[in-house]
Amino acid sequence: MKLAEKLADASNLPPTPGRRVLAKALPVFVYAFFFPALLFIIPKLILDPWLQLPLFLTPVATTVLGGCLITLGLIFLMWSIKAQRVIGQGTPMPLMATQNLVVEKPYSYCRNPLYFGLIHLFFGISVLIGSISSLVMVLAFSVIILLFTKFVEEKELEKRFGDEYLAYKRTTPFIMPIPPLLRRKDTGEKQ
Repeated sequence: MKLAEKLADASNLPPTPGRRVLAKALPVFVYAFFFPALLFIIPKLILDPWLQLPLFLTPVATTVLGGCLITLGLIFLMWSIKAQRVIGQGTPMPLMATQNLVVEKPYSYCRNPLYFGLIHLFFGISVLIGSISSLVMVLAFSVIILLFTKFVEEKELEKRFGDEYLAYKRTTPFIMPIPPLLRRKDTGEKQ
């Protein structure tokens, strides 16, 4: 069975108390401990000194640019999670996937505002700590997560929501938020 089909099947299971706890605890562990260690702590404390990489930009520039990226990232991240919880009646985790297709803001701006926010948050932290190797690792992480989204997650959403998702996919950009009023009127293009 393909991964997208397994995810679609798992998302149809009823939410039990154990699944609820795991769906909330797992992202906290992964995004608050695992990814920060992998993407920020190891590069800053081990790779940069070992590779003798200098800090980039000035402290003021890293603070301003990093702060702006972090703020943008947190806004989209929290907004997306709230929309999935309130409108979608679920979470970003397949253990308690949304029961409804969310096409309202911020999902009306792009299909993946959560990943847009997460990527900006991670790039902002890398800029803020001034680590070149961290930036490279966040770039690699971003490519992997976007490829997974494009080739696995979107197939799972097509299976779960069918024509409703396909219509949404045709009219909404993949990752770069564009307000609906600013988009081209031609929706026949494949995104």
